[in-house]
Amino acid sequence: MSHADNVIDFTLFRKRKHAQQMGRWMWALYAQQAGLVAQHGFHASAVPKAPRQA
Repeated sequence: MSHADNVIDFTLFRKRKHAQQMGRWMWALYAQQAGLVAQHGFHASAVPKAPRQA
């Protein structure tokens, strides 16, 4: 195992976290528009309005 195998690629890490954040945001918007907010307690206000830039 080389030393490079243990190094965290922060670019990929940020991209993955950003994709997770956008997925949660899109699901919250879908749930809000579908009327699931009142039924299941989903709410888009807990998700940031714009993605954070690193």
